Amino acid sequence: MTSNNATLLLPDVMSKVAGLGPSALAAVHQFLLKLELAQLTEDIQDEAEVLRLSGELEPELIDAAIREHRRNQPYAS
Repeated sequence: MTSNNATLLLPDVMSKVAGLGPSALAAVHQFLLKLELAQLTEDIQDEAEVLRLSGELEPELIDAAIREHRRNQPYAS
């Protein structure tokens, strides 16, 4: 199947996954976790770039936010 249409791909992928043995299923699970991590990392980097360009990631602002967070948290010394 060469279509990129998720509606067509999903049943084929699910059928193949359902037929996997335990070790292959574990490998697919690890692959999916790595894929999810890569996607989340890309999203975070994109958002950080937007914030950086808007001036919201200036070192002074970050330091102030950290200080405020620490003041508001009941951490033990």
